[in-house]
Amino acid sequence: FGSSRLSVQTALAGLASVLNSSIAYPNFPSPLFRKMFRTRVSRALFRSKAKRSGGFGSPSDHEPHWIEKWNNDHRAGKDSMDWFFRAFNSTGIYEVVLKSSPRFYGFMVCGGVVGSYYWSRMWDHYWNYINQGKLYRHNPYVYPPADDDE
Repeated sequence: FGSSRLSVQTALAGLASVLNSSIAYPNFPSPLFRKMFRTRVSRALFRSKAKRSGGFGSPSDHEPHWIEKWNNDHRAGKDSMDWFFRAFNSTGIYEVVLKSSPRFYGFMVCGGVVGSYYWSRMWDHYWNYINQGKLYRHNPYVYPPADDDE
């Protein structure tokens, strides 16, 4: 904001010098108009400063009381799954993978490919275990001994 305010003040000073110089425009504008215009512009400049207090959507904007109360109710150590949350947070997987959208989508796609492959392999092994001795590969064809008719 500092550099933009400086450039606006510089432009205002240049405009004021043009308005105040009777050499550039001897008949226009009148001294009364120049005075009114100068004060209006300077008032508008000082009035349009950015508000320092929190407005709608700013980080310092306050939530309704019930939301602030809800946000302040930390569940650390109270949940039955607290051990899981502590273990998950200690892995750092959220900061590395899940926080960024492109990394999250890549993680989901790669995880889906690898997960579906091993899911399928697991069911193949289970099917093999249940049908032990009944599948073709468990009972290979054995050719009968060759007859020596010659």
